[in-house]
Amino acid sequence: MGILAMPFLLSLAGCQDLTEINQNPNALTDDKTNPAYVLTSVITGTASELADISFSGNVTQCVAPAAMQYVQRDFLEFNTTNQFAWIPLNFDYRGLYLPMSNASYLEKRASGNVDSLFIKGTSKTMQALWFGVQSSSWGDVPYSQAFKGTDNLQPAFDKQIDVFKGILKDLEDANSYLAKTTVVNSSVMIAADVLYTGKLLKWRQFANSLHLRYLMRLSGKAAEMKAAGVDIASEFNKIVSDPATYPLITSSADDASIKFPGTNTTDSYTLGPLVTTTISEFYRIKAAATIVDYLKVRNDPRLTVWFKPVDVQTLVRDKGADVVIATDAAGKVKRYIKSYQTGIDTSLYVGLKIALTDPDSYNNNVAAQRTQAAALSSSVYNSGAANPFVSYLGTIFRTNTDPLIKSVFISASEVNFILAEASSRGWIKGAAPDYLVAAVSASMDQYSIANGDVKVYNPSTHAIIAFNKTEYLDKLKTEFNAAANPLEVIMQQKWVSSFATMESWFDYRRTGFPNIAGNILNGSQGTKIPSRLMYGENETNYNPKNTSDAISRLVPATNDQWSKMWLLQ
Repeated sequence: MGILAMPFLLSLAGCQDLTEINQNPNALTDDKTNPAYVLTSVITGTASELADISFSGNVTQCVAPAAMQYVQRDFLEFNTTNQFAWIPLNFDYRGLYLPMSNASYLEKRASGNVDSLFIKGTSKTMQALWFGVQSSSWGDVPYSQAFKGTDNLQPAFDKQIDVFKGILKDLEDANSYLAKTTVVNSSVMIAADVLYTGKLLKWRQFANSLHLRYLMRLSGKAAEMKAAGVDIASEFNKIVSDPATYPLITSSADDASIKFPGTNTTDSYTLGPLVTTTISEFYRIKAAATIVDYLKVRNDPRLTVWFKPVDVQTLVRDKGADVVIATDAAGKVKRYIKSYQTGIDTSLYVGLKIALTDPDSYNNNVAAQRTQAAALSSSVYNSGAANPFVSYLGTIFRTNTDPLIKSVFISASEVNFILAEASSRGWIKGAAPDYLVAAVSASMDQYSIANGDVKVYNPSTHAIIAFNKTEYLDKLKTEFNAAANPLEVIMQQKWVSSFATMESWFDYRRTGFPNIAGNILNGSQGTKIPSRLMYGENETNYNPKNTSDAISRLVPATNDQWSKMWLLQ
């Protein structure tokens, strides 16, 4: 049932006359609701829920960032994320399901509307986005029998191959509907489109870019898809080789992404103070060593945008005692140790190692030393989840709104990475290194990083220096051309650029890149990274037979995070 549906749970036991008397002549029924307002709900609901499941949600919702070694948790619940003790999550959980349900309802309301083709196109696009997220995360999900409401409270779970066939057709239809639309007529509809304000070309770019995403996601299933009537490589090439019919997102200015207004608890970024009111909840999310070290080695400016320098840097200096907490000439609090100790990281940017058994004490996080440091500077945090010797998330993530913090549906960076991979596979014309450079450049643009910006950390001098974009991209091309497996270079950089989204998890399962499994120190299954989210109690309790049928198609047939869905078998 959509968010705008009006509940009317009145008892019908009374006589007919009483029923008529109790009808409200002023009630706003579904058929009177302007579909424009439903479109707003679909877009904003998607922005909020996609951001939460991708990066900013709680440990039940949001597990991919730790699995992909962007972040690690400490203080509380770190075993859930860091060591993969994942908790079942209902795919029909109200927040996650509602935008997709409302998109389906929007399609039903298109008939007879002056903007019917626009409504159909946007609805199909948003449904495809969400079905792709859900099926990629859980496996088999209801598709053909979804959104029936009380007409079917126990829908069958479609096989994943059929879900993806449907997604591809929906996106083809979406582009067709939008291409046939000459203009969005209603000013209310234009204003309600908070993603693209009725710009038809941008919606077509969005739909076609999603089409490429899901074609590439099926790359390992090309033979089965061909037998089912879909030639993955040919379909991909058809789209890329005909930009007039299938325009794509190739510039970050066209990204399908939404900024959070930040005016109240419903439209603010989840990690901002309006929603996450307790600061320790924010500080328990630490930088992961894998991403930090990768960025440091490459002099990548995204390091200083995404993460904070440690509150207290550790330096090897003989200041008399074995450990001295003091301010330096610039007034910065430092921890000086007389001689180097194994396991101590002296960098200005320090990430937690992966799946530590005791992450709270990492980098010799000693309470007495924290207290000394906090006494010297009020900027040193010393309460729940405090570790001034490890990097926290950057300050942009602790705001209710920030121009750099958006919910990203799909970006130009991702599309160019997909094109780079397709080129390396021989699916399309065009040089893979050029697509790769365009992808990384778009990621820099996404975070407003320009040539010459003083945002690069020098690990040798600990200084923040200017970014030389030309040098950075030239090195990347050289690395690609010299690589034994160029796909690995593409996927490593795509992993970086997919920060704060779920895309790198889906890519890792498909390609095995980047090769990060060996970083896991104490995983619940050695160095294995989970393959899926588990069906939750809503599915197993209220739709048991169909859920059981879906589980039987997993390998092994167990509802856990390690079983493989058809996409990965």
